[in-house]
Amino acid sequence: MKNQDKEILKLVSQQTKVYLKNYATKEAPTTEFVANKLNVERSVVSKRLNELYKNRQLSKVNTRPVIYLQLKEGTQNNKTYTSVKDLKAGQQKSIWSQIIGYNGSLKEAIERLKAALMYPPNGLPVIIFGESGTGKTFIINKLFKYAKQRKLFNDDAQLIVINCAQYANNPELLSSLLFGYTKGAFTGADIDSSGALQSANNGILFLDEVHRLSAEGQEKLFTYLDTGYFSPVGNNAKKLKSKTRLFFATTEKESDFLQTFLRRIPIKITLPSLDQRGTYEKRVLTYALLIGQAKRINCNIKISKQCLSLIYHSHFHANVGELKNLLQNIVAQKYAKATQKQEIEIKIGDLPGVILEQMSKDTYPLSQGEEKCIFHATDTIQELFHYDNKGYISKIEASWQCLLSLQNDQIADRTSYYKIVEKETHEILYSTYSTDRSLITDYTNVLTNIFNVIQIDSLSLKNSSVYDFAVYIYYLMRNEFDHDYTANKDVAKIEQLFATELQLINKMAPLIEMRFEIKLRKCDYLWLAILSSNDNFTVSSKIPAIVVAHGYATASSMADTCNHFLQSAVFTAIDLKPDVSRAEMIANLKDLIKRINPQDGLVILMDMGALDSIIEPIRNDCNCTLLVINNVSMAVILEIGNKLLQQKGLHAIQHDLPRDTIKSKLCVPRVAAAATIITTCMTGVGSAQRIKTMLTQSFTNLINVQVEAFDFKELVNYRDLNLFLNKNVIAIVGIDNPDVPGVPYFGLEEIISGTKIEGLKRILEPFSTTKKIELWENRLIENFSLNRIIDTLTIISPDKVMKVISKYLTGVQKDLNMKIPNKVAISLYVHIANMVERIIRGNEIEAYEGDNKNIVKDSCFSVLKKHNSVLENEFLIKITDPETAYIRDILLLS
Repeated sequence: MKNQDKEILKLVSQQTKVYLKNYATKEAPTTEFVANKLNVERSVVSKRLNELYKNRQLSKVNTRPVIYLQLKEGTQNNKTYTSVKDLKAGQQKSIWSQIIGYNGSLKEAIERLKAALMYPPNGLPVIIFGESGTGKTFIINKLFKYAKQRKLFNDDAQLIVINCAQYANNPELLSSLLFGYTKGAFTGADIDSSGALQSANNGILFLDEVHRLSAEGQEKLFTYLDTGYFSPVGNNAKKLKSKTRLFFATTEKESDFLQTFLRRIPIKITLPSLDQRGTYEKRVLTYALLIGQAKRINCNIKISKQCLSLIYHSHFHANVGELKNLLQNIVAQKYAKATQKQEIEIKIGDLPGVILEQMSKDTYPLSQGEEKCIFHATDTIQELFHYDNKGYISKIEASWQCLLSLQNDQIADRTSYYKIVEKETHEILYSTYSTDRSLITDYTNVLTNIFNVIQIDSLSLKNSSVYDFAVYIYYLMRNEFDHDYTANKDVAKIEQLFATELQLINKMAPLIEMRFEIKLRKCDYLWLAILSSNDNFTVSSKIPAIVVAHGYATASSMADTCNHFLQSAVFTAIDLKPDVSRAEMIANLKDLIKRINPQDGLVILMDMGALDSIIEPIRNDCNCTLLVINNVSMAVILEIGNKLLQQKGLHAIQHDLPRDTIKSKLCVPRVAAAATIITTCMTGVGSAQRIKTMLTQSFTNLINVQVEAFDFKELVNYRDLNLFLNKNVIAIVGIDNPDVPGVPYFGLEEIISGTKIEGLKRILEPFSTTKKIELWENRLIENFSLNRIIDTLTIISPDKVMKVISKYLTGVQKDLNMKIPNKVAISLYVHIANMVERIIRGNEIEAYEGDNKNIVKDSCFSVLKKHNSVLENEFLIKITDPETAYIRDILLLS
């Protein structure tokens, strides 16, 4: 930018602030004003001002002469006002637009505050309830500025703020501050003094933490609230009048007040907590605070999206105040350590432990990659969100511009239109706060009834658009519209693309308008038609899943989000009110299961509840395998959805669940086919049969699972051969993996070595007990070792030597207080069996590594020596120290 332009911008920026105070014409930054101040030719200044306006550095008012203004820092000006009146109206609106959530979670609160302020003749008293840090004082400050702009107050009017908590231990002092006092009212009262009620005459008195006002103080306010008069401390006979607008705030509940006091306050407002304001607003607040910090230190702040995600997904007990303190503390520490002050970078390691704990929980948000965000000292929060060359426009209107652009470009891909509508509908959802989401859930129920009336199955709307419909209806009911974004626009192409869906909406529209008392515009018809298009999801899971969660729209939101991530209608939701009874929950589940009619299996994911109490009442209504999973989070639901789309079986899904945090239970139908493990090998059925024999022998009387051997080529083509028809295949064990979708594979060597034994044990859990599974593992190792020994022994009986070695190793493990790994156990079985045969043949080892001085005679060696008698007595042999040393090596060094 040229130096001359910088000078002009600086002057216009300074003069804009002066002009906006009283809109005095002589103080307006016009071309002539700038030319005179900078002593530059008028024509040159005119050209530069127009160029700055075109470059979005300035806005202008089309009066005569034209007024140029810098209404925002940075490059987000370029607004044109037709008159000063138009400018004033815009400035009044901009006061509220500076509040994040003014058209979202705080919209209703702001409208009610404005109504209380404007009510003649002197407004209405208001009490604001809300947790610490929700912005009660901040919003009152904005309200006072708004009142000054609207000329409700004179220029000398005051906003007086008193925090009653500071005087909780001295109620007399607080009374004197509020009502004033007369000379001699108490020790030290040497003169008459006016109080806050008098000083705030024709202005605003804001009493924060008003619950700390004593009962006597509340009663003294009664008179003023009822009559407009009050008495100073020390002279009840004296009556003073004030036209003060009263606003109160508290972090407590209504029950902490005198009801006679609350009855005199007609407007009660509750500000939402930071969590209740939704992820969208929380994210914008985080961005705004980081921009503020960048301005404070005049330094760029770089931070990863993953780090940002951790911050705005965390809970802050003190709400915005705590979030602000957190960011300020982090930035201060990073700035202090920075050697160069041009840019600092915040990494995950810079976050406090309370936030980092989120990373170890399933509630940790999905990673958004390594992309970084950079916040500059020159940024404005508005620059980051929804601006175009005409200034700020509504998000829906911006979306319609995108939709019309697609049509003008002859785009025929329905998904392209759907993604725009879906994204903006979800922006509406994320802008709501939790108390409003209960309304959306109620709207969903109403819409489902409408679908039933016109005989449309809401479950056939595969993209969960019933909930999306409810979100859009919520948006229409919260906003008054008289403009149709498709008016005078050719939308024939869009109508053609979504003709089928439009027929559906045309049937629904009269019922929607009647039930919700709204009037749908043409743009609403098209929006809902696009929203109901279902070809966005082309892949579906054979096994459906139900998400059950307590809270208003919690399950719907989770299911909807995961469906859109997965691009498939995997999940259906049941939203439970916090006080729902178990009987009602079961009834809802049974009804939904009946409608879904699952054939190949069903997954139920719950936020809480006893698994057995859910399974037993519904297992007879679900004639298929049922997997119930408890303590789920968004990440877990998304992962299960992925596995269902990959056609993974329910046993495999349960097997992969993190057992330390997630509880689950698998329920097979009582009439279902027996659980089956299939064995196979690429070399032929013979090898598969040998593996089958080994497994069958180890399962006998321990595991209620049957084993079948199959040819490898048959398994590869199992679909064509209907190989699994009427079979409940829970796993495949073999030498080669046939890659059967949905069925977990376990290599025999991996099982024996121990790398996959735990996985197979988890698969077998529904068919045995923990103790029997442990016995099965030991028996499997013995059987496998026996097969390896059979071909090497010629004198002693393999069966006999295996039993003796098993007894030997059991005693060793007990005395050493350890469990020998499977791989090591097999090595010991083979080594000891061959050692016994060598000693019988007279080929025992006499020296250990060439010198018996190298033998380590520690506690392990002593235990082995002790238990050598088991082998020696059974086979009438003597085991030397070198032989014992080699057994020790295998036991400890393998």
